[in-house]
Order: sequence, then C-alpha cells, then structure tokens
Amino acid sequence: MKKYLLLFSLLIISVTFPQYNYTYYNYKTLDAGNIELSSDNIGGSFRGLWNQLDYQWIVYDNGPWILGKINGERVLSINQWVKNYSPGPIVNGQSAMLIHPEDSLKYRVYKISRGDNNTNPDYDEWPVNFGAPTNNDGTPLLYGDQTLWTVFNSYDSTAYYQGGWLDHSFFPPVEIQQTLYSRNDTSSDNMNIWGNIVFYEWTVINKSSENLDSAYFGFWTDIDFEPSNDNKPGVDVLNQLGFCWTEKPEVLDSIIPPSVGYVLLYGPSIPDPGNTAIFKGKLKPDYKNLELNSFHAIGDDYTFPGDSMNNSAYSLSDVFNFAKGLTTNGNPIINPITNDITTFPYSGDPVTGQGWTYDSFTGGGAGFVFFSGPFNLAPNDTQWVMIALVPGLGNSNLNSISVMREKVNLLRSLPYDSLAFGSSPIPITDVNDYKDEIPDNFMLLQNFPNPFNPVTTMSYHIPSKSLISLKVFDIIGREVATLINEEKSAGSYEVQFDASSLSSGIYFYELRTEGFIQTRKMILLK
Repeated sequence: MKKYLLLFSLLIISVTFPQYNYTYYNYKTLDAGNIELSSDNIGGSFRGLWNQLDYQWIVYDNGPWILGKINGERVLSINQWVKNYSPGPIVNGQSAMLIHPEDSLKYRVYKISRGDNNTNPDYDEWPVNFGAPTNNDGTPLLYGDQTLWTVFNSYDSTAYYQGGWLDHSFFPPVEIQQTLYSRNDTSSDNMNIWGNIVFYEWTVINKSSENLDSAYFGFWTDIDFEPSNDNKPGVDVLNQLGFCWTEKPEVLDSIIPPSVGYVLLYGPSIPDPGNTAIFKGKLKPDYKNLELNSFHAIGDDYTFPGDSMNNSAYSLSDVFNFAKGLTTNGNPIINPITNDITTFPYSGDPVTGQGWTYDSFTGGGAGFVFFSGPFNLAPNDTQWVMIALVPGLGNSNLNSISVMREKVNLLRSLPYDSLAFGSSPIPITDVNDYKDEIPDNFMLLQNFPNPFNPVTTMSYHIPSKSLISLKVFDIIGREVATLINEEKSAGSYEVQFDASSLSSGIYFYELRTEGFIQTRKMILLK
C-alpha cells in the first residue's frame, strides 16, 4: 500500500499544484557512507538502504511535523507518506512557488561533497539568499563529508494533504531549512560508527506577523526492514530514542535482523535562566533544549478501529492528541505494567523483557512519530532541532538493539562540533564477535546505560600492555571509587560499576595511563 502512496504523492505534485510539473519536484541521494538515503524538496527523506545488510531497506519515509496555534486556530505542517509542504522559501509573506514559479529550479535539493568546487552546479549556485549555511569566506559549509540542503514551506494553500485526511485548512506560515549529512566511511560499527549514521538538522522559521504558540516539533518515520510485518515500535526515554525492533531471530536465509532508531540529539530551545542550550551548534545562555514529551507508535498505514494508540494520523485532532501523548480520542494512556498514566507507550526493554513492549501485529507501514514541546515561536523567530538515524546490527535480533543503543550513547556523549564536523574513528564493543581484536588506540567509551540505576558498564581500549587506572569522581572532583589500578595487556575491556551507595547526581569517570587521560560524564538516577 505504501508504495502506491509514494507514487500517489508524486502525482499530487502535478494535481494539487496546478502550475507544477515534475520539473519542480526534485530529490537527491546521500550516499557517502554505508547508508543511502534520498531527500526531496517537499519535506521528505525516503528510500533508506544500508550496506551492512547488503543494501536492504531500513527506512521507507520520514519527515518533520510542525503544529501549534495561531490566534487560537490549530495549524499543521505534516509529512506522512504524502505532504502539505511546498518547495522553496516564504517570500514577502507568500509561498515561493505561488509568486515566483519561474525560479522553481532554484527550489531544489543541493548536494555537495568533500573536495567539490564550482564545477558542481550545486556548489556554484549554493543558495545563500535562501539561508544555506556558509563558511566565513562565503563558500558552502560542508557538514560531515557529504551534505544535502533544501528549503520548503507549509504556506501554500494549493498543496493539499491527501490520503484519507479529514480536514484541509491547516497551512501555517512556517519555513523549514533542512540539512542532511553523513561521512565517507564504509567500515562496520565495530571499526567506526560514522559510516552508519545519518544526521538531520532543521531550522524552523515563523514567517508571519502572528505568534505560533503551543507549538510542537514532531518527527515521523515509516521504518522498513525484514521482516517488514514485524517492525515493532518502542521508545527508550532515557536515551531520547524511538526505534523499531523484531522478535524474529533470523530472516532471509538466516540473516540477523537489525534494529533501526532515531535519537533526538538537540530539541527546540526555550528560556531557562541559568541553563545553556545548543542552538545551531552554538551555546545559547539562559535557555535549555527540550527533550521528547511524547511518543506515538504506528502499527501500519491504515486506521485502527476505536480509541487507538497505534494508528496513523487522519485529522488535526489526531495530531494534537498524539503530540500531547494521548490516544486518538484524547484519552490518557495507561501503562498496563505500572498502571500509571504515561505519554511514552512501549517504553519497556525488549532485551531484558522488562516493562511494556509492543505485543500486537504490524504491517509495512510500522513506525512512529515523536514530539518535543511545547514552545512558542514569535514572528520571524527561529527554532532548531537535530536528530540522527541510528541503525544497529548485532549477533542476534535483540543484540541489534544493544548495538543501536551503544551507538546512541556514544553520540549523546559527544559535543556538537564532533557530530557535525569530526572524523576520528569511533568503534563500539557490544558485538561479541569482535572482542578479541587488538585496538589501535587508547579509548574510553561512554558508559551504558546512561543515565543508570544503580549499575552501569564502562568499556575501554588499550593498544599495548600498560599500567592503567579507572576512577570515578563526584561533581566537585572527589574520588568516590577506584575500579582499575593495575597493569593490563592490549585488548578491549569492560568493567561494571555499582553505585548503590551513592546518591543521585552527575559523576565523572577517568581512564589514565602514561601519556593518555580521558574523562567522561555519567548520570546516576535513583
């Protein structure tokens, strides 16, 4: 059904935009690393293939949602297999395609790669006037080793959302600048995670003279991997991670299935005196980044009967209820394990079997939408959000979840500049098949889980026989534990830390040897 919807969405471009033809629809493919992912100029990223699975599907489609109220009226920008976005920016209070269709070819996806120059038309015609990022000298700013950039808007009243939608008047004056990027690396996760991750950044601008209040940023995805009829949605709240997993241990001639997730790295920012947010990679004092406030699982691309927690959105009411963590009919969700109200259904751990996990059937449209908010967006004000696509492939279906989580922990431990512009190899150690390999460098990895209560695991690499120490310190620098203080042979190691005797808070752990010191932060939550 979904494949027909994608073809239908292309048809919509010519039907609902009367002056459009296929020339104005444009997409390009990010293909620097192990993940190939196409992105278009109307808000979608689709057709995700992963080399670690011999270029099998892992993502069918995904994209951003913006919702809120203007003068009490609900408005929505949405991408759910089909879209109500229009190519190009908002110019003089109108959608670019409506007033300057003659410039439509400029409203395309721009693709630049490391080493490009003016012989690449996208590099040469980099749309600085539309907001495309630049270096200090005005040249295109490259994220990772390959970048896709485009701008689209939701202020085109001819861009009707189709596919069974029940109401149509919801066109907020919002412009979205979208950046996707990845790195030139084709190694597997045990050698370097960078080639197996795609980063997304969105700059969201209110181009009206009215406040957009009670607003939420949503991210929707239709995840696809084999077996496509058993992609079960789940959420790891502590790690800000939505994902799909499978109960099937093997598929397609004994191939181990992956787990595929998206992690919110930086949410929208709101005022918060004394705190500091990250905004477009820069520090923003007296603000904080919002975390996920709700998660909505999608079992397939059709309507579930009754008051559902697992259906797609088909009306404004659906979306606003989902953003608040409610059911289709606006009722609270009760966790059947704890009997508590929650906005995060299916937040249990499939690896340990603890907590509430998805136990129903799914179809080819399985996925989720998660939200971060609420926030207010004043006229000409800007929000910024960063997310990463993080698949994991382990030595079993459940170990794939652990691999994915370890990658997420590594990403969340790194500063923005390392994520966007760094290139140092970062391996993971969760796949047992690779534990015996001799590492090339000293490295202290992020503990897992983090936050933790009360036990966590720390991993480290030693390239040669060394006298090492691994110690834990509290937030004011007092030593609270010595975990290792001895000579170790070359290899990769793990050590468990039990913090039962400590109080909740921030702690630091430090690996030290001759000529090498590395410190990481961890959070104990009791």
